[in-house]
Amino acid sequence: MAKELKDKVDLEIISHRPSDENREDKNIKDLKINYLLSLSDNKFLQLWYFILGWFRVLFFMLKKRINVISVQYLETSFLFPLFLLILFKKNIKIILTLYSTDELRIWYKKFFLKLFKNKFKKIIIISQYLRDEVRTLWFKDEDIEYIPLSYDKHRYCHFADFKKRDKKTILFSAWIIKEAGSFFMVDLAKIMPDYHFIFTLRQFNKKSEDELSLLMSYMEQKKVKNIEIRRNISNMEEILWEVGCLVLPLQDIHIKMLIPVALLEAMARGTICFVSDLPNLKLLVNDGQNAVIFQRDNILDLKNKIIRYIVDSSIGKSAHLFGKRFIDYPTIAQKYFYLFQAL
Repeated sequence: MAKELKDKVDLEIISHRPSDENREDKNIKDLKINYLLSLSDNKFLQLWYFILGWFRVLFFMLKKRINVISVQYLETSFLFPLFLLILFKKNIKIILTLYSTDELRIWYKKFFLKLFKNKFKKIIIISQYLRDEVRTLWFKDEDIEYIPLSYDKHRYCHFADFKKRDKKTILFSAWIIKEAGSFFMVDLAKIMPDYHFIFTLRQFNKKSEDELSLLMSYMEQKKVKNIEIRRNISNMEEILWEVGCLVLPLQDIHIKMLIPVALLEAMARGTICFVSDLPNLKLLVNDGQNAVIFQRDNILDLKNKIIRYIVDSSIGKSAHLFGKRFIDYPTIAQKYFYLFQAL
């Protein structure tokens, strides 16, 4: 989105200092990114980074004479710089994009949004599920704009030959944490020993090591041998071309992304997707038409539906059409541009 938007406005991006894995990211080389915020596992050091970040952001905004800002995800570390901006730049106007209910569950974030409601000129939600949540913060419907996420259509929006797919291979897309459904995946693999499971970890770092060790211990405990774990995946479009289906086993609505991009990518490839019955996902797909919804705490329901629908090519075709027609980043950037113009 930022790449599309930078051609329409003089775009400056304020962000956290990147991790070692992202320092050489080719996708961001043409963007003006100002790494004014830092993160640390050390609580005392993080407090110092918070304070330093407040003033770095404030001085940067004053120097650039920026009056309109778009905040992507309401991180705790963003609250302090925002407070100083509101305090010292009385004409500041904020567009806030909310990605999950996770952002709205914390009391001090709710308090902050209510206290400075007049500064938040537009609340962008990526899922209609968030609309009622935002209304509880005293925002009206005219203050709320629905703009979903999208995916890289150049890479993924190509229909894969259904006949060439391995109907005995199941791809899992989930975070390693239990709430994302990774342990559920192990339980499923145990009762489907004739199937090969691939668990993809797109970005794998030091924190992931500890989480993965817990998952692998659970696999050993359950004596599951039919799961292949792949780390730091860069060719996901090729994997989606080969597998019989994708399972998205999210167990908790309070997860940091209400529209999983992995789901959009898989559907665009024509991959049959099985998603848990979380309300945000039920609002996104049509059960039995372009995807299959299963009861998130019912492993037998998922097993039976995989066996029944993994051979149904019509679902894959409908999924591809859904992905093809889904909003793209040029359109999303245009919507944000109109909002900037209006302010």
